[in-house]
Amino acid sequence: MENELLDSITVPNAIGRDECIYCFETPINNITEGSESIDLSNIEHSLNICVSCFQSVCKSHRELHMNVTSHSCDTNHMNYLNIAKLEKSKIKQTGEDGNATPPKKIKLQVTEKSENELYDTVWKLIRCDENNETEILLDSTTCTQTPVKIASMLNAKSQELADQASSWELEIHTCEHSKQFNLDTVPLKQIDTSKCNDCELDSNLWLCLHCGNLGCGREQIGIEGHSHGLKHYEANKDHCLAIKLGSLSESSNDVYCYQCDDEVKFPDGNDTLSLILKKFGIDIANKTATEKTLTELQVEQNMNWDFKMTDSQGNELLSLSPNDELGCGLLNLGNSCYLNSVVQCLFNGGVSEWDTTMLEILGIEFPLDVVYPGNNLRCQLIKLSNALKVTPSQYPQGIKPRSFKKCIGGSHEEFSSNRQQDAMEFLTYLTTQLDNKFFDKNAESPNDLLKFSMEDKLQCQSCQAVKYSYGTNEAIQLPLVENDEIQDIQERIASFFGAETIDFNCPNCNNKSTALKQARMKTYPDTLVLNPIRIKLVNWQPVKTSNELILPGVDDANETLDMSQWKSHGFDASREKLMDDKKKNDGGFEPNSEIMADLKEMGFSENAAMRALYATGNQPGSMESAMEWLFSHVEDSDLNDPFVVPMKSESDDEVIVDTNAMENMLGMGLDAKLSKKALWLFKNDVNQSIDWVFNNMDDNGEIPKKELRKSDKIYGSEECPSYQLRGVVCHKGNSVHSGHYVAFIRKIIPGMEEEQWVLYNDEKIVLAQDTKEIRQNGFIYFYSRS
Repeated sequence: MENELLDSITVPNAIGRDECIYCFETPINNITEGSESIDLSNIEHSLNICVSCFQSVCKSHRELHMNVTSHSCDTNHMNYLNIAKLEKSKIKQTGEDGNATPPKKIKLQVTEKSENELYDTVWKLIRCDENNETEILLDSTTCTQTPVKIASMLNAKSQELADQASSWELEIHTCEHSKQFNLDTVPLKQIDTSKCNDCELDSNLWLCLHCGNLGCGREQIGIEGHSHGLKHYEANKDHCLAIKLGSLSESSNDVYCYQCDDEVKFPDGNDTLSLILKKFGIDIANKTATEKTLTELQVEQNMNWDFKMTDSQGNELLSLSPNDELGCGLLNLGNSCYLNSVVQCLFNGGVSEWDTTMLEILGIEFPLDVVYPGNNLRCQLIKLSNALKVTPSQYPQGIKPRSFKKCIGGSHEEFSSNRQQDAMEFLTYLTTQLDNKFFDKNAESPNDLLKFSMEDKLQCQSCQAVKYSYGTNEAIQLPLVENDEIQDIQERIASFFGAETIDFNCPNCNNKSTALKQARMKTYPDTLVLNPIRIKLVNWQPVKTSNELILPGVDDANETLDMSQWKSHGFDASREKLMDDKKKNDGGFEPNSEIMADLKEMGFSENAAMRALYATGNQPGSMESAMEWLFSHVEDSDLNDPFVVPMKSESDDEVIVDTNAMENMLGMGLDAKLSKKALWLFKNDVNQSIDWVFNNMDDNGEIPKKELRKSDKIYGSEECPSYQLRGVVCHKGNSVHSGHYVAFIRKIIPGMEEEQWVLYNDEKIVLAQDTKEIRQNGFIYFYSRS
């Protein structure tokens, strides 16, 4: 019987045998403290690989899988390869001197380690009947030789590793200064590399690649430095490239560009670098690294934040066990801390009632018509929700949200990768994906708790006519003042709602004038999301800031945020007059005269040029966009026909962006359509918009019409609530492309009278009493109705 069964199957190259498809049970059995090995008669954890579809299920969900396949497949999947991995005996490794081997240095690249080095695998080939009773067909403990098909299943590549297409290596790029470096200008001289030219420091030394000056680096945590290398650059602005000597070897180097303020590399690898160093008497082939590289220092800083769970006084933080109130931890998949922190806030009370609303809609039972739950968003939400809200105590070591990340990330270039991402961007992406792919058919969505209506009032300064427009928002993004000072969040909110003067072509009085633009809240959400923009551009590169913020509710849970003064009062017919928007349909389009003249000089007709300018936004600096439009529409039969401005119905929506912001982006040479879409996406925030354009150069710039249609549904409430701070996502690190995210959520702790801040740091859950990180590194603040 077993031979016929094995002969009938074809083993795939990769098999998902790392966890159950319905929960986070794994086949791993670790040796408990005080034991030397695992009792084969008392194996606690195992998985059953279905030999029909090669999905893995735990014992608790095996019957479910049989019911699903009975319901949705031609045959019921009754045969399984049961596997368990038993940790090998732990033998303390010692060095030649008899002492314990020191920990290996931090490695950045994830390497595939042989499972045979870590675990012994035991297996059983079993057949189940309709009552889920099992019959053992073959057993590894009695087989003298493992059958070929079973060996193939055991040795097939792990699906988890197959999905992990790349490790989380920090990407280093060239810059214009490394690309244009002139080797002929480097002097030929022998240099003393023993100490800094300007002080006595003999470590953390940086060699100027332009002249050979040796200066010490900047002071860092645990590393002395007086910034003499930086001062040399400030005195010699064309000497921007330097290399760290202590980390230099044939296989590693740190080249830093002071002007770009980033680690860079030469286009040809080490070839140019080797020639430069030889001019200074340094042979890279003979160098051995004696100090950590910049990347290793960054990783070490992240890992210290990740693993050094102590407060500012050095006291160990109290570890908390998973339970129904706290949920369980989420293991880091390699730069997935942004996802972990957002998920914890949503599922564990950072957004009040989001979790209970989600649970009511989802339920806890898996649908019987989904054979492959790994690709089904509903199933992945149930799997994640069950672990965090129903059975968290089963996972004291945390869970790996890998299948959820794979499902929700889909084909998205960034969120399907292992690179660090922006937590706010992921929150927006996640809620949008859930609304579009799951909640669109439901009357209620937990994401509605975040939504509210924002009013934008535009008032012409010539005729005083006003225009009101309304849009649905899920967050308020607050630009911070570019300094290192402590800032009050309520002052930043006041600045956000303050009136702004913009250039304006008024359709009411037909004057080129200015207008006052001002935002107000028409409705208030159940949870208000505040996102301080902790990013500034330095040499056109995004740099993270860490201004400490004064916020209500950080130290006193009863302190509230009052947003009532920003309430919209709408149109007042006794004091205001509305703009006559119909006038904008009268053909009063005025093309940019300079670009028109340039396009006509190139041989394009006036009508063709007008069409191009109308289609690309008619903005100063949009010449290139207009030309691209013309080249792509040169075959249009009506290209040279008389141009008539398309009529715009009153029901159509208009995408209005800040004119000054648009001109700033066009002045940088960015595409007009992409800039307009970015400013629309990020509510006229220039920094976020610039970052989006650089990362979405292949986007067509079109704003989907369904996104422009105003929804009939009104989100939020007109009554202004008192808001209490319930959850915070923090980012530690000085780069937007690295660092580490954690979540702080207010929780009830047994034995404590008041709610406490609980820190969710990947798989670790601890009591956090020091609130400095919340104020200094808060990235997303969730204020819920009190």
